Amino acid sequence: TTTGASTTRPSGSSADGKMVRPFAAGSLCMAGGENILSTTSGLTLEQCASECMLSSDCAFADLAAGQGSTGVCRSLRLCSQQQETGASSDVIMKKILRPSFNSPQWMMTCNSPPVMTTRCMTRDLYDEVTQSVMDLFDSLSRTCTVDDCDVADLGGCILRMAGHDFMDFDVKTGKGGSDGCTDMDDDNNAGLAECLYQGEFEGLVSLSDAYKLFCNRISLADFTVLAAQTVMHYLAKGEARDIMGDGFRSNFRYGRTTASEGCKHSIGVLPKPEDSCDGVEHTFVKALGLTWEESAALMGAHTLGRAQQDFSGFRGWWSDKENSRIFSHNYFVSMYAKGWCEELNVNNCTSEKEAAGGCSPKNQWQRCDVLRDEVQHEMMLNTDLCLAYGDGKGGDGVLRSGEDNCCAWVRSNEEKFNMTGVIAANENYFCSVQCGSQVAGTADTFDCLQAHSKQSDRETAACCSFETGRQDCGSSGLGQTGGKGGPAEEAVRRFAEDETYWAKSLLRAWKKVTENGFDDLKSVGDC
Repeated sequence: TTTGASTTRPSGSSADGKMVRPFAAGSLCMAGGENILSTTSGLTLEQCASECMLSSDCAFADLAAGQGSTGVCRSLRLCSQQQETGASSDVIMKKILRPSFNSPQWMMTCNSPPVMTTRCMTRDLYDEVTQSVMDLFDSLSRTCTVDDCDVADLGGCILRMAGHDFMDFDVKTGKGGSDGCTDMDDDNNAGLAECLYQGEFEGLVSLSDAYKLFCNRISLADFTVLAAQTVMHYLAKGEARDIMGDGFRSNFRYGRTTASEGCKHSIGVLPKPEDSCDGVEHTFVKALGLTWEESAALMGAHTLGRAQQDFSGFRGWWSDKENSRIFSHNYFVSMYAKGWCEELNVNNCTSEKEAAGGCSPKNQWQRCDVLRDEVQHEMMLNTDLCLAYGDGKGGDGVLRSGEDNCCAWVRSNEEKFNMTGVIAANENYFCSVQCGSQVAGTADTFDCLQAHSKQSDRETAACCSFETGRQDCGSSGLGQTGGKGGPAEEAVRRFAEDETYWAKSLLRAWKKVTENGFDDLKSVGDC
C-alpha cells in the first residue's frame, strides 16, 4: 500500500508520463478484484486520483467506505467487463496506462462504460452513426494544397486504423481481425492517435467525437468498421459512390467484440513497405484469405491521404492534390498513366545513425514523368507499385526500391495491354502529356494509343524523363520485352479503366476482411 500523495505533474499525465483521461461518474468497472491504494482516512477525490496516477496497476479508482467525499481509495484492475452500478460521485477516473498493451479502447472517450459487444443495431442507429462520421468531415476545410488537406488526412487516418485492425487476423488461431484493437506502440501505427482521440486540424477534430455518442450502444470494433466504410462512401463520387453506399449498407453485420484487454497477437504482424509484395502476400493473401485482385482493391484505400515523414519516415501523396481528398480509383490510374522511379533514403538516415540502430533508410518511388517537379510530391511505396510491376532484372523477382534501379511505366499502344480506358480516366493525359497535343519544336502530335516508332520514343522520354540511363521495370505493358509484371498487374489495369469494377471488388474484399474471426454476426435490423 501507499500513503496519500502530493506529487504535482502536468495535467493529463501520470508519474511515468503516460496519458490519463477522466472517467465519467455514473458507473464503475468491476473485474478481477481490487487493491487498496491507501488506508489513510479522510482522502479527497483529488487525492485518490493522484494515488491512481502513481500506481502502475491502477486502471479505475473509487472512494469506498467514506463519509461524503472522503474515505479509502480503492483500485479496480483487469477490467474485462463493464458493469453498471449505483455509484456516482465515487467513481473518479479512468487511467490510460500501458502496463502490457496499448490499445485504442483505452484511448477513446466515453462518458459511460463502453459496451464490448453490440447487442442491437437498427437501421436508424446505423444511419445515426454514419451521419456522425459525415459531420466530422463537414466540419473540415475542403481546401487542399501541396502541403495540407484536412479531409484527405482524416479520411486516410480512419481507413488506416480500420486496415491495421483487420490485418492482424491469424488464420491459424482465429484471433484478431476487426476487434477494435491494434498495437498502438507499433511504429506502423504512429500518427493514428492524432485522428483517433487527440484531435487535429482547426477545432481538434477526432474520431472519438463521433464514437462517444454511441459508445454505450456500439462496440469500438463495430464502430471502427462502420466509420471506415462511411468514409469510403461519403468521399466517393458518381456511380462508384452509389455502389459503395448500397453495398456497404446491405453487407454490414454487427456483433464484433472489442478486444479490451489487448491483442498481443497483433504485435509485429503489420506488413512493412520494405517487404514489398512478399509482405502483401503474407498478410493479405495467406492470412486474410484474399485473392491478389481483392488485395489490390483494398490497397486502393491509399488514394486518400499521404505518408508523413514524422510518423513513418516516408513522405508524399498517393494522388494529386485534387484527387487525394476523393475516394476514387485514381490510385490505380496513377500507376499506369504516370511514370515512376526510385527515391532513396527519403528519411536522410546517415550511415552513422544506421550503425547505431537509430534508423534505417526508407526507399520509395516518386513520379518520373516530365511534370514531376511542377506538382506536389507524389509517391508510391513498394507495397503499392509491386502490385503492378515486377523487378527490373527481367526475372520473376519482387519489385523493390533500393534494389531495382528501373523506371516503372507502360506504353499507351501495347495491343495486349489496353490503355484506352486508363488514359480516358486520366483526362486524356499520358505521363503528363495531353494526348493529341503538339510535340514541342515539331509539327507532330503526341499520338497516344498509336503504334509507331516516333511515338514510342516520345513516350519513353515522357514517362521516364528523370531516369534516362535506367532499365525498365517488369510489365506486360511494354510488350514481349517487358518481362513479368506484378501479381495484380491485370487487376490494377481493370481498376484503372473502370471505377465501378474496382468498387464491386472492394466491397467483396471488405466484407471478407472485416468479418474474419467472427461467426455470429447479425444483419442490421435483426435484434
